[in-house]
Order: sequence, then C-alpha cells, then structure tokens
Amino acid sequence: MLRIILGSYERLLYGLDAVPSSPDNNDNASKPISVTQSFTYPAHISAIKSLAVTNNAKILATGASDEHVKLYSLARNREIGTLFHHTGSITALDFHSSGYLFTASEDADIAIVRVSDWEVLKVLKGHTTAIQSISIHPTGKLLLSVSIDGYLRTWDTAKASCAYTLKMPLPRPVKVQWSPCGLFYAVLFETGVCVFEVTAGKEVWRGTGLGRLTCMEFVVIDKEPILLIAGDAKTITAYNLKTEKILATLPATSKHASRIKDMSAATLNGTLILVTCSSDGGVYGWDLKTCIASGSVEADGALVFEFEAKCRLTCCVAVYQIAGKVRSREDGDESESDEEVAALAEEELAESAPKVTKVAKGRAASGVKGRVVVSYEGDEEAKDAAESAEVVSKGKEKVLTVSKNKAIQKKKTGANKKPFGKGKIVAKKPAQKK
Repeated sequence: MLRIILGSYERLLYGLDAVPSSPDNNDNASKPISVTQSFTYPAHISAIKSLAVTNNAKILATGASDEHVKLYSLARNREIGTLFHHTGSITALDFHSSGYLFTASEDADIAIVRVSDWEVLKVLKGHTTAIQSISIHPTGKLLLSVSIDGYLRTWDTAKASCAYTLKMPLPRPVKVQWSPCGLFYAVLFETGVCVFEVTAGKEVWRGTGLGRLTCMEFVVIDKEPILLIAGDAKTITAYNLKTEKILATLPATSKHASRIKDMSAATLNGTLILVTCSSDGGVYGWDLKTCIASGSVEADGALVFEFEAKCRLTCCVAVYQIAGKVRSREDGDESESDEEVAALAEEELAESAPKVTKVAKGRAASGVKGRVVVSYEGDEEAKDAAESAEVVSKGKEKVLTVSKNKAIQKKKTGANKKPFGKGKIVAKKPAQKK
C-alpha cells in the first residue's frame, strides 16, 4: 500500500491510501490504482510547510508557521506529541533510518532530535537567515542546508559542526537534496537548478530557463539517477545525471490548473509512481517510466490515479507501507479475547512509557536548557493509560507494567475510541534572569 500525506495552507493534514484497483474497490475502476482518504485532520493553527515520514512509514512529522513540529503514529492514525524547540516557522524536516529527526526553521537553527525519546541532542548554528531546506546523506554522516543568505553548508553530524560552506551561484535557493546513491546533490533555485558531484567536487549541470521552480525529486530508473524538477510552468523535467542529458519534458497542464507545488516518488508493486500536488488541490499519480518512455503524460497508463483535496496544498510525501499494518484506534472488536485485548493494551501503553518515565526522571535534554516534561492536556486516553500502569522499581530504573484487568475494561467500554490524541512533549525554557 502507498501512503500519501498532504499538507495545506488551511492547516489541514490529508492522508490517502493507494492500492491496486480490484473489483472490490471499484470507485476508481478506470484507473490502475484506487485511492481512499484515510483521514483529514486540523494539524496546526497555521499553514503546514513541511512533512517527513520514516522509511518504515510508522512516524510522520509535520512543521508549520506556528513554530511547532507535530508527531503522528501512522500505524494508528493518531497524534503522539509536539516539539517546541524552534522559535520560527518550521521550514524543513528530514528523518534518517539511524533513528534521528532533523528539523530546520526560520530562526536559522537546525536541531538533531533522537527519535527514541524525542530529545534535542544538538543545535547546529551558522546560517544568518531563515533556512529553506535540509537533506541528510544516506549514510547519516553529512547534512546539507541552504538558507536565504545564499550559502550552502555541509555539516558533520557526528561532530555537530560545519565542515564546508559554499556560496551559491544563483540567488534564493529553495531546496537541497541528496541523490539516493549519495554521489550527487542538487540545489533548486527559483530561476534554475544546479547539480554537484561529490567526488569531483564541482558543478556538473545547471538548468535555467525553466520558469519559476518550486520542487524537485531524485529517483532511480534502470539503475540510473534521475532528477525531476517542476514549478509554475506545470511541466515536469527529467534529467539523467549519468548521461548528463534531459530525458523528457512532460507538460501536465491538462491536469494541473495551477503550479505544481510539490512532488514525491515511491514504488508500489514494482511500479515507480510520482505523486504531484498543486495549489488548486489536485493530486495526481503518474507511472513515471511510462511517462518518460512515451515523452508524454497523456499516454495510455501514464495517469494511475487522481484525487481532489479541495484546498490549497503546500507539500506532499509518499511512502510504501506493508498492507495490513495500518490500524485505526476505532477498530475495537467486542469479540476479541481478553488475552488479545491485553496484548493490544500493552502495545498501546508501550508508546506512552517513555513519556511517563520522562516526567518521573525530569531529565534535561542536551542542547535545550530546562526540563523536558509531558502534558496530557486534551488526551484523556493517554492519561488513563498512564493511570492504569504500575511503576515497579528495579534498582535505579523504573519499569511500567500494565494492569491487564483495567486495560481490558477500558477496551470493552470503548474508552480507546478517540483518534489523534494530543499528548505533548514540551521543552520548557528557563526563566530569564533579571
């Protein structure tokens, strides 16, 4: 199953599930892929500007102009926490498989957050103006960032220091991204794009005259790295980094009524699908190989699905998820055995355990002054889960165990039927000295 997450100016977060069409889901029988809307949620109090999903499609992070980073469990379609460590709009987010979340903001700071307990380990400082985009290398050792100040910085994540600074050849960088192989990186500007090769340490391609650009995406087709770029012209341009040639120019004006705001690629059943979204609310899925081979998005089989969000979309991300792993919190079944319900309750409580122990320890987060505490405001379910647990001392550690009778009772009475809880991870700042 392909999970597609969309952010919007109207602060709404959309979740779409895409699966191959079959007689059972014939809503989009004319298209190879059937799309259903899994959730719509008012995630922030202002426009959503960035999204990031872990490789296993279990955790989603969203950033907005309200300076908050929201965290969600996609396995249960619920909110699990909020990070408050920035003082400006959140402009970029990026997960790495080693267990870290990188966040950037208009406050010119980049934070390295450990996913296991959501502690801010380091704050990278160096840019003088708002950061536009970040990208973590596939190895996790290097981080790229671009800012309105016109500089690209390469960060050593192990030392948490800037290793290299480069003045950009074009003004106003919009986005930076590593290629999947880690041998190239591209910097997108409003007026063009530059591709750099790491081993040679030089610029290998500069594309201009493509109109105002807004988004780009790296993909791999037949073991060759391909860079896709799009923008106000509503045209997708595919550039082969190996042959250093433009493979195709694909006008999508027949579908997108306004500029292509963002795009993301993922594979479903061996088919490489490019998801594009625009400010008019249109979301389209393209069979990328078919489009490039035919040189047109109008070819048979090129368009695999379409969806209308009915709002102004700002960003999107697509990721493959193993079918059957998504479970709604409203899927309670009265016929479940006590053992099954207890096991489910233990699994649910395991997510809350780090939050409860963090309150007990009152441990200060590295890089953030003050205590890290948890508020269960507005989330009675998380509060009930904490109250149904017993704290058992084992040496210097405190271990949470579930009271199965209480958990079973809560499950059967329907206490677990509230999607998107609002437990918050809050980094409190110390009072300023007078």
